[in-house]
Amino acid sequence: MKQFLVYFASSFILHLIWENAQMPLFESGDASLWDNFKMCLWATATDDMFFMLTLYLTVALIHKNIWWICDRSTFIQPATWIVPVMIGVLLAVSFELWAVHATGRWIYSSMPMIPVIKVGLTPVLQMTLIPLAAIASGMWSLSRS
Repeated sequence: MKQFLVYFASSFILHLIWENAQMPLFESGDASLWDNFKMCLWATATDDMFFMLTLYLTVALIHKNIWWICDRSTFIQPATWIVPVMIGVLLAVSFELWAVHATGRWIYSSMPMIPVIKVGLTPVLQMTLIPLAAIASGMWSLSRS
């Protein structure tokens, strides 16, 4: 159970840091630092954590074990590491396409772009790197117990 909590707690903290760090790459208008932080906190608590739950449950389906993060044998299987990256990229690209191009939910300012698909690079990297870090933190927590 501890590894489960470590996975989600580290996910939350890393996403919150990432969201705030990439905020200057988006148009924020006249928003204050506090307003930007609240927006990042909301995005982390809702969208990012929903994505992390989706990734966790996908890996659970693959391993047929809801507590896969508490089982040392799951960390040696490539699917544990590859599937979250693949799905994370798909989720990030889909969400960015929807948020930027379909709804105008946000606007890029100085965001580095992925050329062909015209979405921001940092949100895609976010959903690639943070899931791996969260899984690694769960594995580290397991090795410490």
